[in-house]
Amino acid sequence: MRYDTIFFDADGTLYDFDTSEAEALSETLINAGIEPTPAVIALYHEINLAQWKALERGETTREKLRVDRFRILFEEMARQGVPSNADPLTLCEYYVERLSEKCILIPGAEDVCRKLSKYASLYIITNGLTRVQTGRFSRSPISKYFKDVFISESMGATKPERAYFDMALERAGIKSEEEKHRVLVVGDSLTSDIAGGIGAGLDTCWYNPECHESGDVVPTYTIKKLDELYEICGVPKLEY
Repeated sequence: MRYDTIFFDADGTLYDFDTSEAEALSETLINAGIEPTPAVIALYHEINLAQWKALERGETTREKLRVDRFRILFEEMARQGVPSNADPLTLCEYYVERLSEKCILIPGAEDVCRKLSKYASLYIITNGLTRVQTGRFSRSPISKYFKDVFISESMGATKPERAYFDMALERAGIKSEEEKHRVLVVGDSLTSDIAGGIGAGLDTCWYNPECHESGDVVPTYTIKKLDELYEICGVPKLEY
């Protein structure tokens, strides 16, 4: 095996976060008496993404992010003539609980994890909320293939910070530069997974099914489908 330790991002790489988010948000809005129109779902998605990018840059905190995404959503809805009296904190708590129940995988993810786990130690690296990620992972059929889950909220550092990856490497038992050359970071986010992996001196694989441009961040590999990892990692062809 070319790589015997693989750090997998969770959302957008193994888990279908967009579908999970839409389902959890729809249930949350309906519970609050708000119609979950496609426009409202899209607006929340845009706001939520911006908040997580701000977290990566150190411009907000997880606790603030959890509530601010709903507060900003209601402010924007009010500007568009759709006011709501819903409490952002209450909605946040309900939403987090619903999202923790969603463990929808990207097609093929379970098979890829099962096959790779025969030849490499697999770990989850995620910036997601601890309550959400532990809930989803405990319900997921892929949990048995992973050695550990490194959740930034619990670790006190956030991808792409070097401190996060250093702690993940330490917990995975990777101590030398030689061992680091056998670690592969796989993720869909250039700014979080790939930039963070590069900064830690690790090889990276960008999961890019929609063929976006990479810009200034240059991963070691780029794939459109998860099963392309077999060849990259050196899985025997009989396993394909």
